[in-house]
Amino acid sequence: MSGETRWLFGLPCSGKTTLAEGLIGPSTVHLDGDYLRNTLNSDLGFSKEDRTENLRRAAGVAQALNEQGFDVVASFITPYRSQRELIAEKIEDVSFIHVNAPIEVCEDRDVKGMYERARKGEIEGFTGIDAPFEEPEIEEIGLEVRTATLSEEESIKKINTELERKFDPSHIFIGRWQPLHDGHRTIIDSAADNGKDVIIAIRDTELSEKNPLTAQERRELIEDVYDDHQNVETMIIPDVDTVAIGRDVGYSVVSVSEKVAEISGTKTRKKYEKSELLEGQHFEE
Repeated sequence: MSGETRWLFGLPCSGKTTLAEGLIGPSTVHLDGDYLRNTLNSDLGFSKEDRTENLRRAAGVAQALNEQGFDVVASFITPYRSQRELIAEKIEDVSFIHVNAPIEVCEDRDVKGMYERARKGEIEGFTGIDAPFEEPEIEEIGLEVRTATLSEEESIKKINTELERKFDPSHIFIGRWQPLHDGHRTIIDSAADNGKDVIIAIRDTELSEKNPLTAQERRELIEDVYDDHQNVETMIIPDVDTVAIGRDVGYSVVSVSEKVAEISGTKTRKKYEKSELLEGQHFEE
């Protein structure tokens, strides 16, 4: 019987190793970036090429262990999408878990002072300071845990329960969400609060007076609003102007009440500053 790999990735000090250690079971092997750097991969440096080779070797070890029936929990920064794609090619059964924490939280947790040294120029190529961390697209990952808002126990429970659950969306809501407001929430919540798996598709509109928030800003706001809804996911889509539904294809169009339809995004934008919209302050009334 083959094992599986859970690959935790995120900024330095985001909580990857701590969570990985909490996921270890009787037939689980923990592959940690720091440990492999001091053993199998001690010949590698920290250039992008060497980092990719470091991950390629780790993925090969994980696959070999899986083939022997061992489960693997891997904790590596894995900052580039191309690296995550490489890992997905090397490991047959892998689930990516984005351990997400704001950089200021990671710096506060950094007992070794690596962030401070990187900011002083004493460490070069440090992820999050002078080397990039490419945020994952929703389709890349099996799960995201936000360790700034969830405890270690809550994060581990979420990983153990959610990866066993297949996301099977029955509703997709497409919009600009400029910004997400109470009218939008009424429509989305009608499905999400009834246990339906929901995708909120965000049109990647160009910035203008009518569209002041970027697609990523809207995505982060929506994810914050629905952080406690495990059945809601977001995605950014091209700025489509037409959605055509053929005859007898089985899809339905959601209609809304007149009261909901009267809620105006334009009025909301005029009433609140951009910073207030991004913080979701207009939901507090």
